[in-house]
Amino acid sequence: MRRLIFLFSAMLLSALAGGRAALAVDITVLYPQPYLYQAPIEEIVKAFAQKHPDIQVKLLAPTKAYEETASAVLRGAVTGTMPDVAFNGTNLMHLFVDRKLAVPLDGFVKKEKDWDKQGYVPGMISTGMVNGQLYGLPFALSTPILYFNADLVRKAGGNPDKPPQTWPELLALAHKITDPAANTHGAYMVWTTTGNYLWQELLFTNDGHMLSADGRKVGFDTPAGLKTFEILRDLVKEGGMPNLTDEQGTQAFIAGQVGFYMSSSARVNSLMKKVGSRFELLTAPFPSPRPDSKIVSGGGTMMIFTKDPAKQAAAWEFIKFAAGPIGQTIMVRHIGYMPSNQIAIDTPELLGDYYRNNPNMRTAISQRARTTAWLGFPGENSLKAIQVVYDAMESVVAGKATPEDALHRSATQVQALLPK
Repeated sequence: MRRLIFLFSAMLLSALAGGRAALAVDITVLYPQPYLYQAPIEEIVKAFAQKHPDIQVKLLAPTKAYEETASAVLRGAVTGTMPDVAFNGTNLMHLFVDRKLAVPLDGFVKKEKDWDKQGYVPGMISTGMVNGQLYGLPFALSTPILYFNADLVRKAGGNPDKPPQTWPELLALAHKITDPAANTHGAYMVWTTTGNYLWQELLFTNDGHMLSADGRKVGFDTPAGLKTFEILRDLVKEGGMPNLTDEQGTQAFIAGQVGFYMSSSARVNSLMKKVGSRFELLTAPFPSPRPDSKIVSGGGTMMIFTKDPAKQAAAWEFIKFAAGPIGQTIMVRHIGYMPSNQIAIDTPELLGDYYRNNPNMRTAISQRARTTAWLGFPGENSLKAIQVVYDAMESVVAGKATPEDALHRSATQVQALLPK
């Protein structure tokens, strides 16, 4: 009798386990930039699993950058291997909307009875809008900021409490910091940042435009566009910026060999950990002509691609969690992006006390009021147009082209790639 009871219990447990497995929904998730995203996303997946044991999240091998994620999604559309969810750059969303690959999210929002009480910041949620519809929830948005070695600034006669606010101020102090004998460089800008991010920052702070109003003509063939390449030239000639890769320039800053370092606020936590006590690392707003100049803001947005209703529902729960109070708290504590959830920002045990105790993290938040969208070039040649601008910047940094030549060449080539 005991043996029969044991066998029956085993069969019942097996059946229940099988039932749970049958009810479970699996979704695949693709993300880029593992050096930034891997740790927080893996932690978010674990936290999500505790709340939604019926949804299994499978993380695909990450890509190097947003452009590579976009290419992977587009290839998957042809081969039938698209991820169910992808973390894409906000500047590239139109690629998937134009091809009708992305799933609109407005219907999911309407079904949320308490959407307005879940803390999602409307202005940041709007970064997921394309053609008046919502296609993405923000995961990690950033603004460019200025990082600086306070020790080198003091040594050059500067005041760390009053960092440079304009390019002339920064270049003058960077020139004093530059010392070939000591192997110190005044400044380094991560101009290779994905999606022409820092180039757009230079353009928008000078009141420039990427495109005409109808999106069919280049808008940066202007004095503002020329200024973007002139600043790069001046950083090299006056600011002592070396012609290094992103990784090399970043390592030089961490080693205490660079005075001013310009990049996304996403790197705050990583840089602070790597610098440690080597020198005093401080942050400040990005240099701009005026205090109210526009600041480009963009980053990773979560988009749904699966056409299966059950997977769509599961994917919605996952991206909503990642954009919610817990997901955003995990993200911010790992990296320096801005949170898109007000509950996370206001709750002391989530991020309230964190920001109060970490002034370097507050710099990006301080620029939120003057942010403008990170943009992408329209049409099927968007990624090629981005590369054209990269090549033009590289030619100036390497001293192979004047700002005027770089502007003319990039404007002409991008125009040829825009939709007719």
